[in-house]
Amino acid sequence: MDELRAFLFGATIAAAIGPIALLIIHNGVRHGAGPALASAAGVAAADFVYAMAAFAAGSGLAALLAQEQRLFELAAGTVLIGIGAWLTLGVLRQKAVPAQGEAARRIGFGGTFLLTLANPLTIVLFAGFSGQLALSARWTDALYFAALVFAGSLPVQACYALFGALLHRLAP
Repeated sequence: MDELRAFLFGATIAAAIGPIALLIIHNGVRHGAGPALASAAGVAAADFVYAMAAFAAGSGLAALLAQEQRLFELAAGTVLIGIGAWLTLGVLRQKAVPAQGEAARRIGFGGTFLLTLANPLTIVLFAGFSGQLALSARWTDALYFAALVFAGSLPVQACYALFGALLHRLAP
Protein backbone atom coordinates (compact mmCIF):
# COMPACT_ATOMS: atom_id res chain seq x y z
CA MET A 1 0.00 0.00 0.00
CA ASP A 2 2.91 2.38 0.74
CA GLU A 3 4.20 1.78 -2.77
CA LEU A 4 0.93 2.98 -4.27
CA ARG A 5 0.89 6.01 -1.97
CA ALA A 6 4.43 6.98 -3.01
CA PHE A 7 3.58 6.59 -6.71
CA LEU A 8 0.37 8.62 -6.38
CA PHE A 9 2.17 11.29 -4.35
CA GLY A 10 4.66 11.70 -7.20
CA ALA A 11 1.81 12.01 -9.70
CA THR A 12 -0.10 14.44 -7.47
CA ILE A 13 2.91 16.71 -6.95
CA ALA A 14 3.50 16.71 -10.71
CA ALA A 15 -0.16 17.36 -11.53
CA ALA A 16 -0.12 20.80 -9.93
CA ILE A 17 0.13 23.24 -12.81
CA GLY A 18 2.57 25.90 -11.75
CA PRO A 19 5.51 27.76 -13.26
CA ILE A 20 7.54 24.61 -13.92
CA ALA A 21 4.67 22.82 -15.70
CA LEU A 22 4.09 25.93 -17.81
CA LEU A 23 7.81 26.04 -18.58
CA ILE A 24 7.69 22.44 -19.84
CA ILE A 25 4.64 23.20 -22.00
CA HIS A 26 6.32 26.37 -23.31
CA ASN A 27 9.44 24.38 -24.15
CA GLY A 28 7.28 21.93 -26.12
CA VAL A 29 5.53 24.75 -27.98
CA ARG A 30 8.81 26.47 -28.86
CA HIS A 31 11.13 23.52 -29.46
CA GLY A 32 9.11 20.33 -29.89
CA ALA A 33 8.92 17.05 -28.04
CA GLY A 34 12.62 16.27 -27.51
CA PRO A 35 13.65 19.31 -25.48
CA ALA A 36 10.32 19.34 -23.66
CA LEU A 37 10.71 15.69 -22.65
CA ALA A 38 14.23 16.48 -21.42
CA SER A 39 12.72 19.26 -19.29
CA ALA A 40 10.10 16.84 -17.97
CA ALA A 41 12.81 14.35 -17.01
CA GLY A 42 14.69 17.12 -15.20
CA VAL A 43 11.67 17.94 -13.06
CA ALA A 44 11.01 14.28 -12.26
CA ALA A 45 14.70 13.84 -11.35
CA ALA A 46 14.47 16.80 -8.96
CA ASP A 47 11.38 15.20 -7.40
CA PHE A 48 13.47 12.05 -6.95
CA VAL A 49 16.27 14.00 -5.23
CA TYR A 50 13.82 15.74 -2.90
CA ALA A 51 12.07 12.46 -2.13
CA MET A 52 15.37 10.74 -1.43
CA ALA A 53 16.46 13.52 0.94
CA ALA A 54 13.14 13.61 2.76
CA PHE A 55 12.75 9.85 3.02
CA ALA A 56 16.33 9.39 4.19
CA ALA A 57 15.88 12.00 6.91
CA GLY A 58 12.47 10.63 7.84
CA SER A 59 9.62 12.40 9.51
CA GLY A 60 11.95 14.13 11.99
CA LEU A 61 12.79 16.58 9.22
CA ALA A 62 9.14 17.59 8.96
CA ALA A 63 9.06 18.84 12.56
CA LEU A 64 12.27 20.81 12.08
CA LEU A 65 11.04 22.42 8.87
CA ALA A 66 7.60 23.18 10.34
CA GLN A 67 9.29 25.56 12.80
CA GLU A 68 10.64 27.62 9.91
CA GLN A 69 7.59 27.28 7.65
CA ARG A 70 7.11 31.04 7.20
CA LEU A 71 10.73 31.49 6.16
CA PHE A 72 10.43 28.67 3.62
CA GLU A 73 7.19 30.14 2.25
CA LEU A 74 8.84 33.53 1.77
CA ALA A 75 11.96 32.01 0.18
CA ALA A 76 9.91 29.81 -2.15
CA GLY A 77 7.65 32.71 -3.15
CA THR A 78 10.63 34.94 -3.84
CA VAL A 79 12.34 32.30 -5.98
CA LEU A 80 9.17 31.63 -7.99
CA ILE A 81 8.49 35.35 -8.52
CA GLY A 82 12.11 35.74 -9.65
CA ILE A 83 11.73 32.87 -12.13
CA GLY A 84 8.52 34.40 -13.47
CA ALA A 85 10.16 37.81 -13.87
CA TRP A 86 13.18 36.24 -15.59
CA LEU A 87 10.95 34.35 -18.04
CA THR A 88 8.84 37.46 -18.68
CA LEU A 89 11.89 39.60 -19.38
CA GLY A 90 13.18 36.91 -21.73
CA VAL A 91 9.95 37.00 -23.71
CA LEU A 92 9.88 40.81 -23.82
CA ARG A 93 13.48 40.96 -25.06
CA GLN A 94 12.90 38.50 -27.89
CA LYS A 95 12.94 39.88 -31.37
CA ALA A 96 9.83 39.34 -33.46
CA VAL A 97 11.72 37.10 -35.87
CA PRO A 98 15.02 35.57 -34.72
CA ALA A 99 17.98 36.29 -36.94
CA GLN A 100 19.14 33.45 -39.12
CA GLY A 101 21.13 30.97 -37.07
CA GLU A 102 19.87 32.38 -33.78
CA ALA A 103 17.96 29.83 -31.77
CA ALA A 104 15.42 30.56 -29.07
CA ARG A 105 16.63 29.66 -25.58
CA ARG A 106 15.87 26.12 -24.49
CA ILE A 107 15.64 25.02 -20.92
CA GLY A 108 16.45 21.33 -20.90
CA PHE A 109 17.09 18.69 -18.28
CA GLY A 110 19.65 20.64 -16.25
CA GLY A 111 17.71 23.89 -16.24
CA THR A 112 14.41 22.45 -15.07
CA PHE A 113 16.23 20.20 -12.59
CA LEU A 114 17.87 23.21 -10.96
CA LEU A 115 14.74 25.36 -11.14
CA THR A 116 12.73 22.64 -9.42
CA LEU A 117 15.38 22.25 -6.72
CA ALA A 118 15.27 26.03 -6.21
CA ASN A 119 11.82 25.71 -4.63
CA PRO A 120 12.54 24.96 -0.96
CA LEU A 121 8.85 24.56 -0.12
CA THR A 122 8.88 21.30 -2.08
CA ILE A 123 11.16 19.66 0.47
CA VAL A 124 8.62 20.54 3.15
CA LEU A 125 5.93 18.68 1.19
CA PHE A 126 8.16 15.64 0.77
CA ALA A 127 9.27 15.69 4.41
CA GLY A 128 5.65 15.87 5.53
CA PHE A 129 4.73 12.99 3.27
CA SER A 130 7.64 10.88 4.49
CA GLY A 131 5.86 10.50 7.82
CA GLN A 132 3.06 8.70 6.00
CA LEU A 133 5.30 5.84 4.87
CA ALA A 134 6.62 2.88 6.82
CA LEU A 135 10.28 3.78 6.34
CA SER A 136 13.06 1.93 8.08
CA ALA A 137 16.47 3.37 8.83
CA ARG A 138 17.92 1.74 5.69
CA TRP A 139 18.82 4.02 2.78
CA THR A 140 17.54 1.36 0.38
CA ASP A 141 13.97 2.03 1.54
CA ALA A 142 14.44 5.73 0.88
CA LEU A 143 15.81 4.93 -2.57
CA TYR A 144 12.94 2.52 -3.31
CA PHE A 145 10.19 4.97 -2.35
CA ALA A 146 11.96 7.89 -4.08
CA ALA A 147 12.03 5.80 -7.27
CA LEU A 148 8.28 5.27 -6.93
CA VAL A 149 7.76 9.03 -6.58
CA PHE A 150 9.88 9.50 -9.72
CA ALA A 151 7.78 6.87 -11.52
CA GLY A 152 4.63 8.79 -10.59
CA SER A 153 6.03 12.19 -11.51
CA LEU A 154 7.63 11.40 -14.87
CA PRO A 155 4.48 10.40 -16.82
CA VAL A 156 2.64 13.54 -15.72
CA GLN A 157 5.59 15.76 -16.66
CA ALA A 158 5.86 13.92 -19.99
CA CYS A 159 2.18 14.66 -20.67
CA TYR A 160 2.89 18.37 -20.23
CA ALA A 161 5.81 18.06 -22.65
CA LEU A 162 3.78 16.18 -25.25
CA PHE A 163 0.90 18.64 -24.90
CA GLY A 164 3.28 21.49 -25.65
CA ALA A 165 4.74 19.57 -28.60
CA LEU A 166 1.22 18.96 -29.91
CA LEU A 167 0.50 22.68 -29.73
CA HIS A 168 3.79 23.24 -31.59
CA ARG A 169 2.57 21.01 -34.40
CA LEU A 170 -0.90 22.53 -34.52
CA ALA A 171 0.27 26.14 -34.51
CA PRO A 172 3.97 26.38 -35.40
